[in-house]
Amino acid sequence: MKRSFLFLSLFFSVCVYAQTDVVPKKPSLAEGLVLDQTNTLTPEQLATLRQKLIAYDNSTSNQIAIVIIQSLKGNSIEDVALQIGRDWGVGGQVEKDNGIVILVAKGDHKMRIEVGYGLEGAVTDYVASSIIQNTLRPNFKEGNYYRGLTEAVD
Repeated sequence: MKRSFLFLSLFFSVCVYAQTDVVPKKPSLAEGLVLDQTNTLTPEQLATLRQKLIAYDNSTSNQIAIVIIQSLKGNSIEDVALQIGRDWGVGGQVEKDNGIVILVAKGDHKMRIEVGYGLEGAVTDYVASSIIQNTLRPNFKEGNYYRGLTEAVD
């Protein structure tokens, strides 16, 4: 029994450690909940997205974070998106869990919309998948990341 517990503790510690080098630090308050580590978006596009997300937060108390990283470094996109939501406190209100993380791993060609429990009724798995398939993916294939992200937020 002790060996099983020790193994599981070690296993989960390794998993958490592996994710911490992928999960970016929360941006400053001035940067809002938009982080582009790949320099894919122009400064103007970043500013426009930040303003849009701040206005959305102020009018609904729900939060959306957009994160663009180069690579997941072998981690699952689901785990990384979930960890970003937790580490950053996306949603702002723990009891409501009303945040969404849009994660793009550009070099891995992967994307994920992670939805907090408080918004699962509004943004179901079907809706999130539809946004990825019909909005993000086609725009990204054309090289228009900004349009894809702004339409996804809308």
